[in-house]
Amino acid sequence: MPRNVQIRNVPESIHRRLKVRAAQEGLSLSDYLGREIERLAELPTLQELSARFRQHPHAAEVGRAATELIRTHRGE
Repeated sequence: MPRNVQIRNVPESIHRRLKVRAAQEGLSLSDYLGREIERLAELPTLQELSARFRQHPHAAEVGRAATELIRTHRGE
């Protein structure tokens, strides 16, 4: 069941910008923000990204200098 979210003390300039963006997409402010909240909820957190990164097979190589990694990749 959908829930309501209320955000207080939004500066007028931000409210105006968001309202313009919503209008440009043919949406109400409420629909626009709902869509943006859904998109935001799908993004991984920094902790989730960090965990994914640590699981990557080449994660140990990241501590090396970028130039060393490039040379290794090129076979130099």
